[in-house]
Amino acid sequence: MEKALRDWASERGYGIAWSGGEAVRDAFARLERLKIEGAIDSGFYGNFLSWLGDAGILAKAETRTAIGVAVPRPAHVVAFEYAGRSHDLIIPPTYHRYTHVFEDVLADLNAFTGNRLSLRLIKAPLKTLAAFIGLARYGKNNVVYVRPFGSYVQLVALATEAVLDGTGSGPEPPLIELQECRTCRACERACPSGAIGRDRFLLHGERCLTGFSESDGELPEAYAALRTRCLIGCLACQEKCPVNKRLLRFERLPRRFTTTETAALLGEPGTLLPPAAPLVEKVKALDCIEMTISEAGPNPIFRRNLRALLAKAA
Repeated sequence: MEKALRDWASERGYGIAWSGGEAVRDAFARLERLKIEGAIDSGFYGNFLSWLGDAGILAKAETRTAIGVAVPRPAHVVAFEYAGRSHDLIIPPTYHRYTHVFEDVLADLNAFTGNRLSLRLIKAPLKTLAAFIGLARYGKNNVVYVRPFGSYVQLVALATEAVLDGTGSGPEPPLIELQECRTCRACERACPSGAIGRDRFLLHGERCLTGFSESDGELPEAYAALRTRCLIGCLACQEKCPVNKRLLRFERLPRRFTTTETAALLGEPGTLLPPAAPLVEKVKALDCIEMTISEAGPNPIFRRNLRALLAKAA
């Protein structure tokens, strides 16, 4: 079965690794320890990681063997017509079709193995778990790297009650960091918000532009000034990372938003939403949790981010 798993991953160009179920418990415990020690900002934890404190989540993730899969993902380019020209805006890797990738991997691997492993998805701190089972290593920018794909991957965690050869404890936390980060300051210099500091290896998540872009409230001015204009998230540190050199791929989505549609998405005075069906279908094609639309218009985060980027461009 171990060879079948490796063959499956190799045929699809994925990364794969597995370890005993204790790695799942260790991953949850590490995040809890960082919270207690105050290393993770309380506001940041409340906004993005509070689900880790639900005992039911860990209970559901308990397993004999945890399998980690790394799926290489491209960034996606979306065109918006505004102020007399077309603007290419970016959806970074993993945001497009994020939820579908989990189900796709689960269904594909179950089919490949004839369902002999009875796999299920795990909800867990994916980056930490991937590092503990030896699939990934943390960079100083708090993203994880999977060779040879760099950090442009989507992680999937699967559980099985089968015992696989090579299963064992994951590495202790001091061994989960990318060695290149010990002497490199590229991401620190590239970060526009000072989230990557010299005071510690762990990112200051409360300063990271990605968090601001995914949450309600005001955006820092640095967001609109990003070299790569991202509709959500931020690629500044990853693009400058030497380990990621020449690894980021861009794919253009076929949908283009017209001047009228863009104005409607922005909620500009005097504009009305164009015929609902075409615009709704275009937004749905983005297939991004943070970018949705209703009869009243796009969700507030989508509208706010789009306004920031296009106002700067205009």
